[in-house]
Amino acid sequence: MSPELILVLPAARHAALATVRDQPGLHCALAPDGRLWLRGLPPEPPLPVQQLPAEARYHLDAAGRLFPVGRATPTGQLPAGLAWQPVRTFAPLGLPVAALPSLVPAPAPAALVPLPEARPGAAILTTLAALQQYAETAPAIRLERLRFAVAGPRRVLVLGTPLPPVPGLELWQHGQLLLPAGLGFESELVAALVVQQLSPGTDFVLFGPDGGWERVAETNLVPATRSAVRLTVAAVHG
Repeated sequence: MSPELILVLPAARHAALATVRDQPGLHCALAPDGRLWLRGLPPEPPLPVQQLPAEARYHLDAAGRLFPVGRATPTGQLPAGLAWQPVRTFAPLGLPVAALPSLVPAPAPAALVPLPEARPGAAILTTLAALQQYAETAPAIRLERLRFAVAGPRRVLVLGTPLPPVPGLELWQHGQLLLPAGLGFESELVAALVVQQLSPGTDFVLFGPDGGWERVAETNLVPATRSAVRLTVAAVHG
């Protein structure tokens, strides 16, 4: 019998389960430390499961021993006493929504100016309807390159390349800064000072054409699978 795959999600990433609620046989259990354990997976799970932000991946043998994927020596045992339940039961509303702030963007730390040449697009602000229409027909290989966050039906941030051919405000990426196409800072020195002032870390800082900005937590971006988009549409309009 092939070993069972076990995944462990950190407490901050439970919402990612929304992308795999339709996977058959998938069960989860919440540990006392807040981490989420997942089981019921074959050694080579489907792509949506592979894309989960797991902090640990193990193979489980018949004796309950945990082997880190790719290693032949066990490092522990499957915790006893976990209350396993289907993912659908655990996360009926665990949807990737409201990930963009609804607050008014903060004042500009520096003025944006026209750039002498265009930079490649890395993200786009579009609508949920446009993203859904694209996701329903796009090949899976295109969707797996994208992540998205939603603040409402008319405000969706999509990151990845190639960008989906949907209407919206295209953005280019300067480190963790997302800037409107054709606009940027006066110099690299100014850009470096802005990054130093905002200290984005792993988060993204989204700029509007007027220079106003808002922070987008990296943890709020989820893979743009068809199921994730459909669940988000249902949550926003339901």
